[in-house]
Amino acid sequence: MAITISATKMGRRGRPAVQIAFDPGTSLDDILAAQKKVFADRALARKIGLTFCGGCYSGLDLDIQQKFETIVQG
Repeated sequence: MAITISATKMGRRGRPAVQIAFDPGTSLDDILAAQKKVFADRALARKIGLTFCGGCYSGLDLDIQQKFETIVQG
C-alpha cells in the first residue's frame, strides 16, 4: 500500500499544511507511522514555514485522506 505525503506553506485555510493520502486497504499502523514521520521531520517543518519549540506543531493543518482512483472534475 502506498502513502503519499505532500506539504505546502499555504494550505486551504491559509496556513502551513501537510496531506497524508493513502491507498484503500492501508493499515492504520502505516498511516500513523507516516504521521510520526511528518512530526519528526524538522527540515520539512522549516521548509513550510513552521516556527516552533520542540514537539510543538501548533498552526499545522494535517489532512489525512484516502486516495481516489478516479478524479472527479467539475
